[in-house]
Amino acid sequence: MANRYTFPGPVYQRLPPDMRPPAPSLARRFLDWIPVHDFLAAKFGFTSRFNRTVAHLATEGGSGLSTTQSHFHFGDALFLTINPKIVRTRLRDNFLDGNRPRWIGRHFLDGGDWRPILQPIDRSFSHGEIVEICQLRRRFREGRHYRHYASSINNGVAVQRNRVAIDTIDKLDSYFEYYLALIENIEENGIVSRGDLGLKDQTGQWHRWTRSLWQDLAERDIGVAINASGRLVRHTSGKHRMAAALALGIDSVPVEIRLVHAGWLLRRSERLGLSPEEALLATIERARLKGWAIK
Repeated sequence: MANRYTFPGPVYQRLPPDMRPPAPSLARRFLDWIPVHDFLAAKFGFTSRFNRTVAHLATEGGSGLSTTQSHFHFGDALFLTINPKIVRTRLRDNFLDGNRPRWIGRHFLDGGDWRPILQPIDRSFSHGEIVEICQLRRRFREGRHYRHYASSINNGVAVQRNRVAIDTIDKLDSYFEYYLALIENIEENGIVSRGDLGLKDQTGQWHRWTRSLWQDLAERDIGVAINASGRLVRHTSGKHRMAAALALGIDSVPVEIRLVHAGWLLRRSERLGLSPEEALLATIERARLKGWAIK
């Protein structure tokens, strides 16, 4: 269905390696940290704005409605459990929208062409690290990723992982040991919703030299997006947990829908004879009962 859909607006492109979206202003950071405006916007007039925005983005392109507003409005309705094997691609976090660099996680609705910024999950460094640790376990120092990082460190070049500079072998060992603990916990207990399990409890140990404080504060369930053909795509957080689930053969993981393609949702709305908001909720509820299917 995606190849029959005409995407409006500019085609999204991969961001050059040396370019990043501009840092948010202090005012924007304050609003993100204390989202009073988003909370109020989620409670008053959200449904009509949501339905209008879907129709607009499906025909004009672009993005709209903040993820925070949508999270406040929909709450637990965006959570479901899926078989991770159906998620085969991921969205790149940063991309070019025309000539403007953007971060993909700011909006809940989008009408652009995602195809150039989709990547097979198994081509990401994070996925490769986790698969390698699953295979080697305590022998992780024999792995290709570990040896590559160690070589860089020994040559005086720090490795950037999880927004942390790893510049010593001790820090590198701590990084791999943390994810080994994560894998062993998931193997024993499965992947538990973040609302039910704290970060330390997920691994059984603290995680010095492995993650930034901001990542700890912003940690959420595995994120997914619904693309223009109705497929689920991994989106923003949860890359290590998703990789572990796939490598270990786990068949059930909790996820949160954080981005929806407006073109798919408008077609789904017309097919069901419901408003876009009602169509989204009905589709998620059906998926809880019967599993996610492309529609």
